[in-house]
Amino acid sequence: MMQNEIFRAGLLLFYTVISVAGMTMIKDAQPLFSLKGLLGFGLYVGGFLIWIGVILRIMPMSQAFPLAAGCLMLGTQFAGWFILKERITLLHIAGMILILAGVIVVGLVYQPKT
Repeated sequence: MMQNEIFRAGLLLFYTVISVAGMTMIKDAQPLFSLKGLLGFGLYVGGFLIWIGVILRIMPMSQAFPLAAGCLMLGTQFAGWFILKERITLLHIAGMILILAGVIVVGLVYQPKT
């Protein structure tokens, strides 16, 4: 049972990292159709395929979507600040704390199918 939960968490983390990396590379690519832009697009498509092909097959959608959306929002905020040098305000931080709390709550209430 615990191995399945660790696998799901790892898969969501992997999905988040490659999707955020793809979005960040696409946003940062100058011009868009450069090697960086194409690599970013490939990573983003890879994340989409993991989402459709694996995550939605092993997790209930009512849990998978809020977890993935929350993780993507947190990941993109961090990548925007750290990599793209975007500004994060106190309001952003407050929102990220609320999102993180929601992700934790949704993750805790997982009820596997019996």
